[in-house]
Amino acid sequence: MININNISFSYGEKHVIKDFSLKIAERDRVCIFGESGCGKTTLLRILLGLEIPQSGGVDGIETLKPSVVFQENRLLPFKTVLQNITVIGADENTTRFHLSALGLSDVCNEYPAKLSGGMQRRAAIARALSAEYDYLVLDEPFSGLDKNNIISAARHISQSLGDRPLIMVSHSASEAELLGARIINI
Repeated sequence: MININNISFSYGEKHVIKDFSLKIAERDRVCIFGESGCGKTTLLRILLGLEIPQSGGVDGIETLKPSVVFQENRLLPFKTVLQNITVIGADENTTRFHLSALGLSDVCNEYPAKLSGGMQRRAAIARALSAEYDYLVLDEPFSGLDKNNIISAARHISQSLGDRPLIMVSHSASEAELLGARIINI
C-alpha cells in the first residue's frame, strides 16, 4: 500500500499542495483531478521520487519500481520506436506485443520525428507498459489521441495493469472511467 501522509509542497511562496493525504492499495486505480496549477503533476513527481515534499511524506514506495508516462513523450530522437522502448531493458517480444496492441507494429523501425503526435504518445504508453514495474503513473496519458485511440489505449492499459496500482492525472472523467479509476480531487 502507498500512503501519502499530509504532504505539502511549495514553489517559493506559491503553495501547490497543502496537507494532502491518500491511501493507494494494491489493485487501486485513482485519477487525480483539479484545476491547472493545483499540484497534480507535482504530486506525481513526489510519488516518483523526483520531488521531496516540504512536510509530510510518502510510505510504501521505497522498494517499488514505478513506470511512467509523463506529460511529454520523452522519446529519444536518435533511436527508433523499438529502440526507444528496449533501451529501458524491455525485451523485444514484450515491446512488439505492446506496440502491436496500440496499433504501432508497422512503425517499429521509424524514428519519432516520422510519427504523428498521437503515434508518439502511443509509443510512450507502450514504453511504460513494457517496463518491469510495481505501479503505473500516467500524467495526461491520452493527450493528442482521438476517441478511438483513447478507448483502445485505455483498454490495453487496463488489461496490462493486472493487480498493480494506477495513479493518473487527467481532466477527463470519461478517461478515468475507461480505466476504472476513482476520482480524487486535489
